[in-house]
Amino acid sequence: MNQPNVIYLLSDEHRGQAMGHTGDPNLRTPEMDRMAAEGVSFPRAYANCPICTPSRGTIFSGRHAHAGPVAGFFDVYKPTAPSIATELRKAGYRTAYFGKWHCGIVRNQVPASVTDDTTGVFEGGSRNRTPENHRAGFQDWHGFENLNRHFNSSIYENDNVDPTPLQGYETDALTDKAIDYIQTYERDEPLFLVLSVTPPHFPLAVPPEWERFDPTALAVRDNFDESPEMRQHLATYYAMIENLDWNIGRLRECLRNQPGFEDTLTVYFSDHGDYMGSHGVFNTKEHPHEESVRIPAIFHWPGQIPATGLAPGLFSLVDLLATTLGLVGAQVPGWSQGTDFSPGLRGQPFEPPRDVLLEMVGSPRWNLGMPDWRGLVDERWKYAFVENRIELLYDLAADPFELHNLATERPDQCAQRRTRLLELLRESRDPYWDVLIEHGVEPDGPVIDVSGRPGRRVPHLR
Repeated sequence: MNQPNVIYLLSDEHRGQAMGHTGDPNLRTPEMDRMAAEGVSFPRAYANCPICTPSRGTIFSGRHAHAGPVAGFFDVYKPTAPSIATELRKAGYRTAYFGKWHCGIVRNQVPASVTDDTTGVFEGGSRNRTPENHRAGFQDWHGFENLNRHFNSSIYENDNVDPTPLQGYETDALTDKAIDYIQTYERDEPLFLVLSVTPPHFPLAVPPEWERFDPTALAVRDNFDESPEMRQHLATYYAMIENLDWNIGRLRECLRNQPGFEDTLTVYFSDHGDYMGSHGVFNTKEHPHEESVRIPAIFHWPGQIPATGLAPGLFSLVDLLATTLGLVGAQVPGWSQGTDFSPGLRGQPFEPPRDVLLEMVGSPRWNLGMPDWRGLVDERWKYAFVENRIELLYDLAADPFELHNLATERPDQCAQRRTRLLELLRESRDPYWDVLIEHGVEPDGPVIDVSGRPGRRVPHLR
């Protein structure tokens, strides 16, 4: 088969419920909705480990965080670890990366041009240069680690030791860069390009022309913690998503008009979601609730993926590598832990996984409300076992907003799912959590928080 170009559009912290075609009544996302209508969108798509660094490790390695090359928030992509980039290179692709990476922070890799700057152009963020051996095999590099400075971003380009400032809003500027690269791409090899933007990740900031929402008029989820502050956060979050959607449209228009890109597979997804007012927290993921673990996952390939719209099945980020390789006709390696969804995307008979392994691995622990945990979700039930022996059990069919933890009321369901979770952990080579679940001891308590700023927490950790 002819090899298509492959474009990954990766955002940060975009929860899967926040798109027009997945039912959000506030948002206008015509480009995401059009991609879905002309291709396939999974409304039950999940981030296996809902925090930036380990989730990105899963995206690019096709392995769960506990058994992959990026095993925690402060880890890096291992130098010899294979990735989707190295696999596609073996299949004849040129690879390019634009934007946020957050899988290669080495503490002392900050050049003097940054540390000695007095102009403010490199103020804030982790301006570390990503070492070449932590780039997962990507060849053309235009990336940064973790800035959270949407109007003051910068990138390291290829072998340059000093960063290049980006002008304007990050999503706009990175999209410009990717478009320029595509318009000047003259190689014979098919292209695999990743465009990775930080928004709608915090800080909540967007060019003022996108702030169209009246916070008081927003329709909110049933688990939303009502306050003017939360409504304003949600309004800006929505504005950032609409700006992102517009930029997706700009890139897709470039692809349609660029000779050599007539045959292109485009995938839009995010590394995790955000509560954004649900369960009383915002600028927060890390936990098992749907707002945190549900993500967009849209596959678009005219002539190859039938126009389907919303599709059944539990897709998760660990499946992305295998699915991409399956779609382009490359061999799926034995070390991949994901499922190849390509037959289902092509409209062929396919049996998706019956459940999805969820976890928090190597939490940054900025506060006491960020424990590690392991869990799973199936068509109806979600179960999680937290490191302090808290159990969560939600009936998603009867309680889609996860307002009622049934762990104490349904010990039978907890026991069934605990057994299944242990099976998944052993199958995926988790090194220790079977000991915590089966032989762990009750922790002494209560815990004294000496920080003076405990902050907001999800209900089961209050």
